[in-house]
Amino acid sequence: MVTKILVIGATGAQGFPVVRALAEDRRYEVTIFTRNASSARSKTLLALPGVTAFEGDATNEKDLYEALRQVDGVYCNLDGFAIGELNETFWGIRTFEMAVELGIEHFVWGSLDYLLKKSGYDAKYRCGHYDAKGRVADFILQQKPKSTAVSVLTSGPYMEMLYDGMFAPRPQPDGTLVFAHPIGNGKVPMIHLDDIGRYARWIFDHPEESNGMDLEVATEHVGWEYLVECVRRVTGKNAVFVDIPQSVYFANSGISATTPAAWAQSKGASISGGQTFWENFAGWWSAWHDNFVTRDYAQLDRILPDRVRTLEEWMRKTKYDGAFRPILKDRSDQREASASV
Repeated sequence: MVTKILVIGATGAQGFPVVRALAEDRRYEVTIFTRNASSARSKTLLALPGVTAFEGDATNEKDLYEALRQVDGVYCNLDGFAIGELNETFWGIRTFEMAVELGIEHFVWGSLDYLLKKSGYDAKYRCGHYDAKGRVADFILQQKPKSTAVSVLTSGPYMEMLYDGMFAPRPQPDGTLVFAHPIGNGKVPMIHLDDIGRYARWIFDHPEESNGMDLEVATEHVGWEYLVECVRRVTGKNAVFVDIPQSVYFANSGISATTPAAWAQSKGASISGGQTFWENFAGWWSAWHDNFVTRDYAQLDRILPDRVRTLEEWMRKTKYDGAFRPILKDRSDQREASASV
């Protein structure tokens, strides 16, 4: 009997490899939950074997109930940037409750490190778009429903953000790649996107072990001196690391210090006096700078013996050259919208 899996967040950067990994051998039939099954990203996924679409809104109970009634398992990775911190906290918990109510066999929550909690609730590390996912993860793992296996897959910054995101370099006229970030001697637990999909597949394949587990994944903890060394070896280009204060980093971002974090204001669920964009990512960068987020790499080696294990291996696999490549969904959505005008 083929197991049917609903993937919420399927068209995001993380959702793509999750869907691919689940669909690769037809053991699972995958339903992507999407607002628009005609979008370019949805169509790409629908071209995979055994993949169908359910059009709906992840903040609408009727849509969620209808989709959940048609499947056996759920991988839920809500887009906190689109729906906001309050909505993600509520809808993450509510989707879990509905899944248990309907007898879903396995509910997997796509999470991020609960930085505020891991820091001992130090507000220096408060990061709304991370903490929302972490709160939901904490809640659902405490419930232990009898009929539903519950797992959490905690990822982190994607290695692919070196192409498209906050880790990308600034190319100089002479070809030098400048990585100017407020990281100091800290390290980031980066994860290769494709391996996220494979870890998700392992969770569904091994419910006897993954039930009740928070599987925290990464490829390698990456420091910036090591990063530029890898860039030089792989690309042959000159690369330099410039450690800058957060104030300079954010001032160079072109975003005002008073600009509210979009995820604190989305879809009518604003947080009065909530974090600004600067404050949110100050917590994010501070966590990496102070290097308190850990991973059990021996466990990850056991689960995926052939995983990508180093930054250099990832660079060679993906032919990294420091140039921009579109990875993140919000940027793809913006490009698609511009093309349709």
